Amino acid sequence: MSNEKLNRFLKALDAVQSDYTCGVCAELCNKPITLSTCFHIICAEHFENLHRCPTCDIPITGCTTFTDDRLESCIQSARELGNIFESFRVKAALQTSNAGSSNSANKKRVKKALGVNDKENKSNSRASQIYTPEKSAKSKKQENKSDNVNTTLQSTASSKINTGIEKRNNKGETALHVACRLGKVESAIDLLKQGANPNTKDNAGWTPLHEAVQNGRLDIVSALLQYNTLIDVPGQGNETPLHEAVRYNHKEIAEELVKHGADINSRNSKGETPLNLASNDMRKILEEAAENIIQTQGVNISYLSDLYMELDSEDIQVFCVSQFRTVHNKLKSLSKHHSNLHVEAKFSKKVTHLLVDEEDGVCPSSLDVLQGIVSSLWIISTQWILKSSEEKLLPFKSYEVIGVGNKSYNGPRNSRYNKYKQLPGIFNGCHIYLHNFNTKYEISKSIILTKAILTKLITDAGGIVLRRVPNPELIPDEEKIVPYHAKKGGKLVECSHYIIFKNMYEPMYNMSHFKALPIGWLIECIEKYELCEPW
Repeated sequence: MSNEKLNRFLKALDAVQSDYTCGVCAELCNKPITLSTCFHIICAEHFENLHRCPTCDIPITGCTTFTDDRLESCIQSARELGNIFESFRVKAALQTSNAGSSNSANKKRVKKALGVNDKENKSNSRASQIYTPEKSAKSKKQENKSDNVNTTLQSTASSKINTGIEKRNNKGETALHVACRLGKVESAIDLLKQGANPNTKDNAGWTPLHEAVQNGRLDIVSALLQYNTLIDVPGQGNETPLHEAVRYNHKEIAEELVKHGADINSRNSKGETPLNLASNDMRKILEEAAENIIQTQGVNISYLSDLYMELDSEDIQVFCVSQFRTVHNKLKSLSKHHSNLHVEAKFSKKVTHLLVDEEDGVCPSSLDVLQGIVSSLWIISTQWILKSSEEKLLPFKSYEVIGVGNKSYNGPRNSRYNKYKQLPGIFNGCHIYLHNFNTKYEISKSIILTKAILTKLITDAGGIVLRRVPNPELIPDEEKIVPYHAKKGGKLVECSHYIIFKNMYEPMYNMSHFKALPIGWLIECIEKYELCEPW
């Protein structure tokens, strides 16, 4: 077997082992169980004391588990293959060491473009990243992600990239978009090696993966999937690349996408899933591929958050809403000693971090907090400032608030993770009419609403505010869409229109596509950053 084929096999084996690795102990799962909330697997022994999924970091309160005997046999097979081929890893590393310096240079260019400091050392060469026997499963998993650090970051991070590789044309396309659209596989691969972001959306909402799929380029699709491309990013009309593959009857591409974790049940704005759109032949391909997944799209959002934090820490624009003067004074003092810390006098688009008072990880709800959530900001405890010093700013991730109002309202974190996954805002697909909000309406001392304030919150969260009362019997065709974040099987799965009242609301609309709900429901959706089921 040639060195290239050996490396490809070992890389595929590591990808399989990574999917079978427990997020708690970072070893291949022993007696694996699957979490019902997110379908990630862990060792059975770790579940009892677990509060959040160690892979995607979502709360698992009320989570159940299930086992699959076939999964345990697959893990055992992966373990045995790993043992058999372990001796080949050193050989692969030695044979590729000569190529290490050029690949290291490519990696250095990527990190420089992202603004991530990277010290020159031998461990950054490709030779040290390939299949060495002493590496643990956890370290290999982290290094594989670090190799393609740029490709896991979405287009919102592109503003920090000071390089022509992300320059856009008048359609919002990058050079990688164009290469994928024109079918130039060599150019696409070269751009990816240079650190081009495969997750950037153009003005129409398409990613390079969409372009490659639409043009039937399996070779480019395969190349993109090697660089941690987000596979289920919804484009125009919330169409995923798999929707496009099914529409254009690209069977091999559809199979490749599903085997790499594409969701066959993701809904577009009309509520159609790839499975719904598939012909009988295509449906068979999708279902068989779903039974033979070789790599999941379980992107480690916690790790992605760390990457964003590393970038965000270089330019921290803080708006502080603390009630304590000592906090404001300490913040101003620290800003004089840390060039990356800036204090904003008002809430604006420049703000990256909202500093709030909290107790036991929970901050009170306020207009600033609500706006911070829909803007996907870091909402940080004032303890971060109080415990930092003139010599060092502490890592702010440890001081992110847990909840808003109570610990189960996890809007700040949910909103950030939604952004990292490049998913639409929480009110995407929702047409909302605000009934009789022409004067100020006080929910609490910290939440005094006007129509203008509500309109901004809704639109920033992806919704559409209607000027006229909608008629449930005469909904325009262009508005007959479904909310992206509605829970499967829930009451809002087909609900495109909402009338929001203050307290009492009449008449009581309760159709599948049309609901009348109180303002408290709207605020709760933002505080949780979930499209909540009606009360």
